[in-house]
Amino acid sequence: MEKQKSNKTIILYILKMLKDGSSQDHPITQQTITKALHLLGFKCTRKTVASNIDALIEFGYKIVKIPGGGCYLKSNNNKD
Repeated sequence: MEKQKSNKTIILYILKMLKDGSSQDHPITQQTITKALHLLGFKCTRKTVASNIDALIEFGYKIVKIPGGGCYLKSNNNKD
């Protein structure tokens, strides 16, 4: 029997996706993150992803949201 994944780790997966798969030139949408989480076996909604992104921003991560639902993690190399 496969061990069930904890929903508490969703925020860590979102952070990893933002770190590894997004940039100012290639933002990632909340819908894309939701689909990736589904592929990993998590049942969540786009609202769950949005809430977790807001929590990461509140915690101090420099995540930039753009119109249309995309976002990216601002690296130290970005000038804006």
